[in-house]
Amino acid sequence: MATPLCDCAYCLVLVLVAFACLLHHGAAEKSQPPAGEAEILLKIKRAWGDPPALAAWNTASSATGSHCHWPYVGCDAAGRVTSLTLVSTNVTGRIPDAVGSLSRLIHLDISNNGITGAFPTMLYHCRSLRYLNLSTNYISGELPGDIGHGLGANLSTLDFSTNEFNGTIPTSMSRLRNLKYLDLVDNNVTGNIPTELGDLTSLETLWLANNPFDAGELPTSFKNLNNLVSLWADGCNLVGDFPSYMVKMPKSLEFLYLSNNSLTGTIPPDIWGLRKLQVLFIYKNNLTGNVVVDGFAAMNLTMIDVSENRLTGVIPEIFGHLENLTLLSLFSNNLSGEIPESIGRLPSLKILRLSNNKLTGMLPLELGKHSLGLSDVQANDNELTGGIPEGLCAGGQLLRLIASSNHLNGTIPLGLANCATLQKLNLRGNKLSGEMP
Repeated sequence: MATPLCDCAYCLVLVLVAFACLLHHGAAEKSQPPAGEAEILLKIKRAWGDPPALAAWNTASSATGSHCHWPYVGCDAAGRVTSLTLVSTNVTGRIPDAVGSLSRLIHLDISNNGITGAFPTMLYHCRSLRYLNLSTNYISGELPGDIGHGLGANLSTLDFSTNEFNGTIPTSMSRLRNLKYLDLVDNNVTGNIPTELGDLTSLETLWLANNPFDAGELPTSFKNLNNLVSLWADGCNLVGDFPSYMVKMPKSLEFLYLSNNSLTGTIPPDIWGLRKLQVLFIYKNNLTGNVVVDGFAAMNLTMIDVSENRLTGVIPEIFGHLENLTLLSLFSNNLSGEIPESIGRLPSLKILRLSNNKLTGMLPLELGKHSLGLSDVQANDNELTGGIPEGLCAGGQLLRLIASSNHLNGTIPLGLANCATLQKLNLRGNKLSGEMP
């Protein structure tokens, strides 16, 4: 008769064997791609009418794991589909319900296609989703009120731009606290811009441009967006004074677009204190007052466009020290005084637009000699005097010179007459003399 000690040893061996079998079974399961992933992809293909771009998705190549090698598909180590990147593949129709069965989907990009229908709520089943790009399609209707609850908490990129969405922005979107990129540009979204968007403190990019929002101010809660790099709110029916809290935006702000609105008041002087600011577009508003640049620190600016406002005073001389500046657009204001000579020495300048102001003095004599990429100079309808700078086409890039309706005198420089790239020249309404070279 076996002793109790032997019985225990025997039982221990059985337990260890069983545990080893379980481990082996689990490893085998993990090494095998889950059944059905290929079939889900084939369902998606059929729902879209078997588009040519997905011809390689077929039963002949649907052996275990082979779907991970199909074009536009990415998988994890276990063979589960984690990404579908179907950009510009000419797929049309609604997003198939089968997409919601891809439970491990992290990245979905169906941009620039012919997708129609309403927002695909079946994506609520894709709880691992981090990147969703549905831009440049024909998706319509209102964004679901529960979108912030339905989409996974891990979502970091949401691009719905250039579609046909209408209705308001759901306040529940503020629950997507890991969102870094939100793009709703070029839709038909109405209502107010929700104050709750200021709760998305991880946002780095917030693009809302070209939507028919109700007239209103940019929410003051946006001052809480401490990681914001780019804000694009052109054509959003913004009213009221230029948001003064913008000067308190995070030092990370690089791109600020508030053009084509109805903003009033002055440009806050401290806006020029944002050290990382690269682009400032606030054209086509109703801004007034002088361009005051006290405490200027935005030396990384590459583009400034404050045209089509009612600004007065002189052009700040500091603009002529911005070595990375490629665009300076100040036209259709009430600016006066002379053009700073330093503007003519900007090494990166490509476009200079100063038309329809009350500027006096001369065009900078060195204009073009240091800016070898200079392609567009517009200074018409001012009160400029003196001659045309000799070096405007020194870099061989000049396409357009419009300086009509001034008091320019002297002759047309030989360098300008021989400019092979020049496409448009308008100097009428001046006091030029001599023969055309």
